[in-house]
Amino acid sequence: MLQFLIDENLPFFIPIWNEKKFRHVSSIKEISSDTDIWNYALANNQVIVTRDSDFYYRYMDNTISPKIIWIDISNMKKRNFIEFIELCWPQVEEAILIANFIIVDEEKIETI
Repeated sequence: MLQFLIDENLPFFIPIWNEKKFRHVSSIKEISSDTDIWNYALANNQVIVTRDSDFYYRYMDNTISPKIIWIDISNMKKRNFIEFIELCWPQVEEAILIANFIIVDEEKIETI
């Protein structure tokens, strides 16, 4: 089963992200930077879930990287964001099984 590492720029309040297979960066005391997140995900075979575009550029510049899900959406109200994630998450989880990088926006889920 895949394990997901939720970046600090994403909220705790997404109900499906509070299952056992999800871990929030803020709960891991040895993580204090994007590099720490990257290295932790690599070492622990976890998928990074982020809104931070820096991970996209880091992914493109590295030959070895963790799997990454980049949620590239505009600001939404809390309720709309929860609904959006809960609606698209089953497709995202399915896609990350065969892809190493996924971009999720309001129109589509794109794999790299």
